[in-house]
Amino acid sequence: MQWHKFIFSEQKQIRLLRHLLFWVLWSSYFLLFNYLVAQPRPVVSGGPIPTFPNTRKTGYIILDSESLIKTLLLIILYVVACYVFIYLVLPQLIKGKWLSATVKIIALCIFLFASAWILYWNVFPFIDSLYGDRKVNDYFARFWPPFYLGIVNASKVIVFATIIKYVKYWWVKQKEKEKLEREKLNTELQLLKAQVHPDFLFKTLNNIYDYAHNDSPHTSTMLAKLSDLLSYMLYDCDKPFVPLDKEIAMMKDYMEMAKIKYPHSFEMGLTVRGDASNKIIAPFLLLPFIENSFKQTSILNGNSWLNMDIEIEDHLFFLKLANSIVPETAASPGAMNNGLGDAQKRLILIYPSHELKIYREQEMLITHLRIQLNDTTASVAKETEKPVMEELY
Repeated sequence: MQWHKFIFSEQKQIRLLRHLLFWVLWSSYFLLFNYLVAQPRPVVSGGPIPTFPNTRKTGYIILDSESLIKTLLLIILYVVACYVFIYLVLPQLIKGKWLSATVKIIALCIFLFASAWILYWNVFPFIDSLYGDRKVNDYFARFWPPFYLGIVNASKVIVFATIIKYVKYWWVKQKEKEKLEREKLNTELQLLKAQVHPDFLFKTLNNIYDYAHNDSPHTSTMLAKLSDLLSYMLYDCDKPFVPLDKEIAMMKDYMEMAKIKYPHSFEMGLTVRGDASNKIIAPFLLLPFIENSFKQTSILNGNSWLNMDIEIEDHLFFLKLANSIVPETAASPGAMNNGLGDAQKRLILIYPSHELKIYREQEMLITHLRIQLNDTTASVAKETEKPVMEELY
């Protein structure tokens, strides 16, 4: 059994085992420390303390079966007091009902003291007499032993149990908070991705419509590539991550479709270095940067160019995207980053440790991107966990 399941599981059998272990540990503590060390042995009048078989004398008490019986009786008292406080008194304190909680605490203390008094002065001497001990004449104090055994020791158990309960409660609440935050991030990511797909699809359809309207020979080619892109969107991009090699192939098809649109001279280069297999990436993560580059080159009337360089080293993905721009736009920073807001949000949510730099050099725009990739064997985080503990009360 895993420790997490043992601590947080609400199954009846596991809860019973967990509580049983708690009380066994406390029984051992009281037997070894309270009886063997802390509690003085009664003073017996007339002669030495008798010895019995299978017992041994310590500095304060004889370790024998009567000690075990006394410990069991005290543990029963502590069990009652602990669960009364945890399930009756503590909820009143949490809700701010101080008067009701105070009354219950006073009543609980009176109950503990009275019960310990009866045990110490009536039940324990009777148990001693059953094992041959002589009657006691006097003790070093009348009130301290019942107070210590009843209130002090019970307070130790109650405080410890309360701390355990609140630590568990805090841990579960933290996990639930993290779960809600991840669900919120996943929802935001889905919305951002949904904004990419329609925009990309409508732009492509408009391009095909223009070519079909003009009876362009490129119409059939663009329809074939669009079919592949739609298949990729419908059947591959419904997951948080897609194979990197498929994402790169989709980017190539998109760039080929965009290149056909420009009647003037357009130079486009794409270089991929490294092994893209067994790697996964968020779908359509690179598309906004490519679209932004095409927007800058589309306003050029003369020669325009675009180069995309991809390098993969182990699980590091490097992208360098450079394209020509109109010299006048170099003074307008906003024009360079148009449409990249959602892409930057996705990068922050999915790859918090990414590095993104977009800057201008003379008549070209350069984009540098570095992210840490996952491999296909890595498990994608899905929140399928059920609450590990019910509400505290």
